[in-house]
Amino acid sequence: MIGHSQQAAETDRKLKEKELKALLARDEELDGLFERIYEDNVSGKLSDDRFAKMSRRYEDEQKKLAEKIKKLRSKIEKQSSQALTTDMFISLVRKYTRARKLTPRMLNELVEKIEVYHAEKIDEVWEQRLRIHYNCVGEITIPKMLPLPIPDVTVNTRKGVFVNYAPAEIAG
Repeated sequence: MIGHSQQAAETDRKLKEKELKALLARDEELDGLFERIYEDNVSGKLSDDRFAKMSRRYEDEQKKLAEKIKKLRSKIEKQSSQALTTDMFISLVRKYTRARKLTPRMLNELVEKIEVYHAEKIDEVWEQRLRIHYNCVGEITIPKMLPLPIPDVTVNTRKGVFVNYAPAEIAG
């Protein structure tokens, strides 16, 4: 699942880099156009009024391009740092693949936070939703298209209280 999301992120990053390259090329092209209209104005081929209108339009476009370039670079940088944190998470998970018991240390290393929702009575059964946010990668959603077996896990947490595990799409 993480491999699939990494491939999607890599494809997205390549598209963003391609877009960035196109924006940078247009920015350079605008510099050249501005030089040309300046030279045409100096030589008298272009009136001062027309030069002012064209230069204003080119400057406005360059300002918009500069903002887009800045945002795109920021997004690309953020994606690159996320890829590194995903790798860190995978190395953490590999450390515990053979673990037989969940320890506090494992939880501290793997889990950033757990959101606990109010318990609700549905069909005469009390249900409570949890959302787990993992360190480095955030919340992981398992795609519905993968036919995964639903584990039958029941834990007796305290006298008379049992906890059953159900994936998010079933739990609602």
